[in-house]
Amino acid sequence: MKKIIFNASMPRSGSELLQVLLHQNPKIYGSATSPLLEYQYAARNNIELAEVKSQDPVLMQHAFISMCAGMAQAYYAPITNRPIVCDKNRGWTHYREWVEQWNPNSKMICMVRDLRATVASMEKIHRQTRHLPNNVDNPATLQNMTVAQRAQHWLTSQPIGLALLRTLDSFQRNEAKHILFVRYEDLCAEPQKTMDSIYEYIGEGKFVHDFVNIKKEVEEDDSHFGPYGRHKVEGPLRPAGRDYIDILGKELCAAIRKEYEWFFEAFNY
Repeated sequence: MKKIIFNASMPRSGSELLQVLLHQNPKIYGSATSPLLEYQYAARNNIELAEVKSQDPVLMQHAFISMCAGMAQAYYAPITNRPIVCDKNRGWTHYREWVEQWNPNSKMICMVRDLRATVASMEKIHRQTRHLPNNVDNPATLQNMTVAQRAQHWLTSQPIGLALLRTLDSFQRNEAKHILFVRYEDLCAEPQKTMDSIYEYIGEGKFVHDFVNIKKEVEEDDSHFGPYGRHKVEGPLRPAGRDYIDILGKELCAAIRKEYEWFFEAFNY
């Protein structure tokens, strides 16, 4: 039976970097962006079927939770022989109580990043992909025509806005205490020390990583995720950039800092 840990990192915060580094360890399979949660969520949507409600509710609940556990094991059986899997899906933190039912004492890792840098990263991708028709600006409706408008759009929609709400909710539900939040900046500045803390959290021995020759081995076709769903990672690892003021401007950076004060305080930014 495989040991499953969960990568529920925020967008543009090094989630793929973490997967690639974990995959360097021959014991751990660092998944691509995983559909496992969506598969289980689809099953959950059928709990109200007559075929379910006509049977003993306690028995059906136990059967469903058992199926969730079996689904996770069965999903990864043909994918990898490694004994540990780190499944990557941003939604895991929002359903931690459910995960705990079928995967007791679950270990969840959530990469975070200075919110200004996250928004700046989206803005940089926007500027680099002006030749594509599926960008966020819409001249016909005057939507997202300025840097400030685009920042507000990303902060209040998917994927950043949704991840922010889920993260805030984890604190409000008192579930954040069970999650290991890792700052992207710390992983870049002190990579081995940060990875050591992750291994301690998941209950595994330390592993010496190569932070120079970083290469993604688990294939993933980014074309299905659009321009903002890039998952390319390659070495060497460098300190996190702090160009968000140059990209967004001082006024907008200050506004983000003020509006999302809870985030900056929670993660000591």
